[in-house]
Amino acid sequence: MPAAATSFIDRHRGPFRLCLTRPHPRKKDRVTTEWLRGVTSSEDVESEARALLQDPRDTITSVSVWSVREEQFVGGYRR
Repeated sequence: MPAAATSFIDRHRGPFRLCLTRPHPRKKDRVTTEWLRGVTSSEDVESEARALLQDPRDTITSVSVWSVREEQFVGGYRR
């Protein structure tokens, strides 16, 4: 029987910070990034990232997940 697929959240404990990527408003083929304030627990990372990506009022194209404890990017979500 194949092993169940695991997400990066299963391999990292957190807490996490989220970094948003949007298309640059004036420069084609460029992006801007924005760090959200505060930290997110592992239980809330996926739902918060998906909510940000699905907001029709925003142009977010991806949400990168930074592990505060490990001091590195550990995964992300794309539109």
